[in-house]
Amino acid sequence: MKAVFSPGPSYLSPEVRKYAGWVRILDLYKVALEELGYEVFIPKVDPKLIDQSSTVSKILSYDIVAASQLPEEVDLFLGPPGYSLAQVMKLRGHSGTTSSFKAGANSRVFLYIWNNSDNWRDAQLREEYTKFGRRYDTSPTWRWINRTALEMSDWVIACSPWVKKTHSEIVREEKILMALWGVDSTTFTPAEKPLPTDGVMRILFVGGDPIRKGLIYLLQGLPRDMERVELWIAGCAPLQEEPYRIKQLGMVPHNQMPELYQSCHALVLPSLEDGVALCVQEAMASGLVAVTSPETGEVFEDGESGIVVPYRDVDAIARAILLLRDNPAIREQIGHKARALAITQTWETTKQQFKEAILRGLH
Repeated sequence: MKAVFSPGPSYLSPEVRKYAGWVRILDLYKVALEELGYEVFIPKVDPKLIDQSSTVSKILSYDIVAASQLPEEVDLFLGPPGYSLAQVMKLRGHSGTTSSFKAGANSRVFLYIWNNSDNWRDAQLREEYTKFGRRYDTSPTWRWINRTALEMSDWVIACSPWVKKTHSEIVREEKILMALWGVDSTTFTPAEKPLPTDGVMRILFVGGDPIRKGLIYLLQGLPRDMERVELWIAGCAPLQEEPYRIKQLGMVPHNQMPELYQSCHALVLPSLEDGVALCVQEAMASGLVAVTSPETGEVFEDGESGIVVPYRDVDAIARAILLLRDNPAIREQIGHKARALAITQTWETTKQQFKEAILRGLH
């Protein structure tokens, strides 16, 4: 059996693989397909052929070249909707030797979704980017590509209940299967020795986009007496002005993240839009309290193994920070419960759920 796995242009990039934790999830999908008995073909598109001038040109240049590489016989296709439309259209409309895609065949097109649907994301982010003087891509072509690919697919695999809910506005809910994300609790572990008890709580923020990930609201929610709070920022470009006790780490290789979590007391990620934020479960496995927004907080129980704050709610962020700073015992209790919960959220479970979704879609 032949499976085409087309994860987009970044998957094979050595630089991306150095820093991005999400490529491990794609590796897991590939292994799962192989364990199901598929010979997996991954299109290899020369980076020189990818037009980076806009979101749509980047998507289409990859997708069109990848479509030209498709094998003649394909039993299963897997990819993200944004980078898959040309490939799916070719497979669906091929009348030559790609017999597996003829009417009545058992082949299937699966698309995996990691973010909220575009309509919901636009509502959250369009005004936010405008507020901070940055352009937010609202190209109708990009929206059409994403929606059309989803409509043409047989099945959609979502990474969280929230992602499934927002996409049920595009495709019927029964078509969306689930494979929840996990975490490697043997790599991400609590520090062997307690952090120094000097009265300072160290907060970690992890994210590549300060607007989408809500960094501006975290900064506004920091207490005025910053001598008792220290903020470490990983991923984002350095801020133009650095308040007292803010440490800019820049891009951190993923294999160095376990040590970074062990150096902090809490993760604060008041994201405006996410599907699942991988750093939340990594922080939980490391024994940290995660303070985050509703959809990324689906992986824990609010008030027990983490803290959920509403979108853009600076006061709620400030209250959570002060609670954790002024009550080390509460911080330790929640962090302990977070670790216990994270241990149950394994990548092996994710792989099994993914395989079950594939098998369900085939029968």
